[in-house]
Amino acid sequence: MENRKFNQSFNLKYLRLHGKIIHTVISNFLSFLKITMNNLLSKNIVDYVKNYMLNEEKEIVDLACKLITAKTENPPGDEILAVRIVEDFFQSLQIPYKIFQKTKDRANIVGYIGGRGEQPFAPTLLVACHLDVVPAGDDWKRNPFEAWIENGRIYGRGSSDNKGQLASMMAVARFLKENESKLKGQFILAGVADEERGSTLGLEYLLNECGIKADFAIIPDVAHNMQLIDVTEKGTLFLEITSHGKQAHGSRPEMGINAIWNMIPLLERIKQLKFRAVSHPLHTPPTLNLGSIHSGTSPNIVPAVCKAQLDIRYLPDDSADNIINDIKNIIREVEAECRPARFDLKIISNQMPTAVPINNPLVELISKHTLSILGTKPQPKGMSGATVTKQLIQKGITAVGFGPGDETEAHSTNESISIKELVDFAKIMALITLDILT
Repeated sequence: MENRKFNQSFNLKYLRLHGKIIHTVISNFLSFLKITMNNLLSKNIVDYVKNYMLNEEKEIVDLACKLITAKTENPPGDEILAVRIVEDFFQSLQIPYKIFQKTKDRANIVGYIGGRGEQPFAPTLLVACHLDVVPAGDDWKRNPFEAWIENGRIYGRGSSDNKGQLASMMAVARFLKENESKLKGQFILAGVADEERGSTLGLEYLLNECGIKADFAIIPDVAHNMQLIDVTEKGTLFLEITSHGKQAHGSRPEMGINAIWNMIPLLERIKQLKFRAVSHPLHTPPTLNLGSIHSGTSPNIVPAVCKAQLDIRYLPDDSADNIINDIKNIIREVEAECRPARFDLKIISNQMPTAVPINNPLVELISKHTLSILGTKPQPKGMSGATVTKQLIQKGITAVGFGPGDETEAHSTNESISIKELVDFAKIMALITLDILT
């Protein structure tokens, strides 16, 4: 009897223990299966996007060429010419859009896919590409506003800065419109004006006067072949110094005050300017460039006015006020030493340094999907140049720069961009958008 009770008890404990083991094994197997299925699903999505964008290559090239043909040199701008191309594209896909223009023909176009939804957090992702281009300049092999294809590259003014990127994003917009029902958030594609001259009629206008808002933004205007993510930008300070003299006959210079001679020692002193912040983990050192000097009308006239313009790029740990005060002190010293020298200082532009955290979601997603498409991970870096991420960050939007193109192509003669890079960029951006909005 005792043995029977013992056996029953033992068997019951064994079955309970065995059941727990079986349950654990089954649970672990189901978890493994779930993870595997998710990975398979992710791989299926990646493969689907890759194939989709490969099929979109011709459209990306055609759209880029059309946009290049729209002559939007700034000045004067005439971005309305490119807006009409984007508008036709949006209309063909029934993508809702709005056109905003502060000044006649200086137009911006904004398209919307998906909605903010009913979820507690249904994010909005904005991608802005600029429609204006710098003047073409000289020595082109062909007409810079008649795009041509050569050795797997699109040539023409704006191909790399920034119309090729817009063509890629238009392909992404088509993909997202076809999958709009899956989006929990909203995708905004903006073609903006006036980026090359400060964005007063472009993104600044859209943010300040047109109610454009977003949670996240990616600006594909930093080149570096998708190997860099712009997370911080130096401050940009443009100054104009005017030297005041007195006009006289060139044969009697002692009767006048030569504004150029007085400017020379001042500029030599400013050239030695000491910045308070000289190093940063993500930036190159600060810089000071003497960009232009204008004075004089004839060699036989003592010039009464000389103007010099400076471009100063300073680090996030410095400030424009520090730099301006230091230059004012130098001006006072030179005025005292070189009487009757007299100078005025004018601030042309002052854009503060900006930065977002290196570990923000956009950096993580860009790195993840660039690795899946290109096999390399882009590095967070600081930019010496200024992009419209500045205006976005100042509005509280998490914004970074990322995109295709060679660093040396923007503003160059015979500007071009790789077609393969444009297609790869479309793949990466489609995956990033799906990750954020689904």
